[in-house]
Amino acid sequence: CGRVCPQEEQCESKCILGVKGESVAIGRLERFAADFERASGQVQLPEIPAKTGKRIAVVGAGPAGLTVAGDLIKLGHEVSVFEALHEPGGVLMYGIPEFRLPKEIVRAEVDYLKRLGVEFVMDFVIGRNATIPELFNNGYHAIFIGTGAGLPSFMGIPGENLVGVYSANEYLTRSNLMK
Repeated sequence: CGRVCPQEEQCESKCILGVKGESVAIGRLERFAADFERASGQVQLPEIPAKTGKRIAVVGAGPAGLTVAGDLIKLGHEVSVFEALHEPGGVLMYGIPEFRLPKEIVRAEVDYLKRLGVEFVMDFVIGRNATIPELFNNGYHAIFIGTGAGLPSFMGIPGENLVGVYSANEYLTRSNLMK
């Protein structure tokens, strides 16, 4: 939140201190606290309860899938995250530019989930490697599907399908993957 959320609009513009002076710089405070914890190596793992015996599949390793995986593992469930791409993070890795969200921060968050016990299965395409019914047949009790933003909506105007014309998501993904 300290890097990506528009705190200036959502939090700081509503801050009561801003009426008399300067608003609390909540975005900078969030960023500092998270960066300090990560850089100092003081990230502590929470106590995980006893295993429930429930296996949960999470389809998609983007923000929704990572959040669900973290919440479920902390409840004692066994969690496997299936991702079609070669690295977890979704839009955090492939959509948000490096200057806004350094990839090492995303990797650190994924590493935290791995240390909690979340399993990551990369290059796994649902429908090709396995179907949803096959996941259930392989012992998963529940499946969360967080497949991301999906396909763009085009405007239906001349030239939008020409070579070199990209949707915003495709442009950001290309720039992140291909530099």
